[in-house]
Amino acid sequence: MSDIQCRYFLFGSLLSFEQEDFGGYEIALKIQLPGNKCPTSNPLVPGPTYLTQTINNQLYKTTVTLDSSSGHSYNATYSVSTCPKNTKPFQRVDYLVNCIGLFFFEAPRCNNYAQASALCKAQNGTLTGPANADEYEYIQDITNSSKYTSNPDSYRYLTYWIDGNSTYIHFYYWFEDYTHDENFNYKLDVDAPKYKGTGYCLHNPAPNGSYIVDNPCNYTLDAESSVCWRGALCQVPTIEEIY
Repeated sequence: MSDIQCRYFLFGSLLSFEQEDFGGYEIALKIQLPGNKCPTSNPLVPGPTYLTQTINNQLYKTTVTLDSSSGHSYNATYSVSTCPKNTKPFQRVDYLVNCIGLFFFEAPRCNNYAQASALCKAQNGTLTGPANADEYEYIQDITNSSKYTSNPDSYRYLTYWIDGNSTYIHFYYWFEDYTHDENFNYKLDVDAPKYKGTGYCLHNPAPNGSYIVDNPCNYTLDAESSVCWRGALCQVPTIEEIY
């Protein structure tokens, strides 16, 4: 294609369009480019029937479907997914958007794994863990900063329960959230997991560094009152607006 004839449409403005009857032409949709311009070379590559773009922590999604009644008309639908306060959107399996963030226990401020799971479920979510390197970096950033923003009792270390409850098989865990690919993207401490059998759960970070470790699921506060299991890492649903 040497003569590119593209038209620029604002998000949500194109509702339907038709394909020309004669052959040799293809329909393509392109996400927004810098400067709101169309591409100068052939942008056509095989791909899915949806396009996504994240702007200011909101996920914009355009989906194109064939109108079955006509056979040559297409409909475009639009949605904007917004994450709740203090969470951040991440795209996982099949472009499922997960809003990930820390949630804190209120009373008592240090609590166990079962209460962490309940804390996430109260937000219509589940416990979760890092699905990739970007998520792991984000998790470390928010956990490190929470020591100064969410530590009214001035504990020396704060740690947070994440998805992972031990089974009878060593190194195998039961997970609430299927979208983070189990523990393949977990950066475990050098000695972790250190326990065998059931009743041990994963948390992050380790008191001595930004790694994931295991401890009894009923831990709330260590014997020296220096480590507090302050809350949970949760994934919660987006607030979605359909255009």
